[in-house]
Amino acid sequence: MEKPTAFFAAADRVLLGVLKFVTITLFCVLTAILSLNILNRFLPFTSFHWLDEIVELCFAGLVFYGAAAVWMRGGHFSAGDWISARLSSPRAKSLYRAATELAGLVFVLIFFRYSWQLAGKAQESTAVFQIPKFVPYSCMPVSAAIMTVYSAIRVVAEIITAAKGRSSDRQIQGGNQK
Repeated sequence: MEKPTAFFAAADRVLLGVLKFVTITLFCVLTAILSLNILNRFLPFTSFHWLDEIVELCFAGLVFYGAAAVWMRGGHFSAGDWISARLSSPRAKSLYRAATELAGLVFVLIFFRYSWQLAGKAQESTAVFQIPKFVPYSCMPVSAAIMTVYSAIRVVAEIITAAKGRSSDRQIQGGNQK
């Protein structure tokens, strides 16, 4: 049982590393081209007629791949875990956490369905670089699939913990998972 656990832990680290790298790279590209565009307004030296296409591509990937990375770590926004702190039973705490994770799972499943449809229906290409619109739209179903897997794992883990009559001692507040 140790080898599968080690494999999934390594896969988790690699996936998170890739998402962080892509997100940081897209942010740097976005910063550079927008800075050049600002400089070009004061010292006009060329036309950036292609700027909108690259900005759209960078923003889409930055937002959705970044959201998937945050979702993987449980760092997404929450209003706090004030309900489970008031629950005395460890089983009730785990069932409450399972319910909140299940709500998140339903959300990402709906997001996956509609983003998959949107990406699939994208037939046109961008004007300058002729990038198929599927490319910038593909970050939505990919990130939704990643979020779905992690939400499903959390739901199952909380249900197993509740069945054992224990609490996972995991806080729901974003970024504070133990």
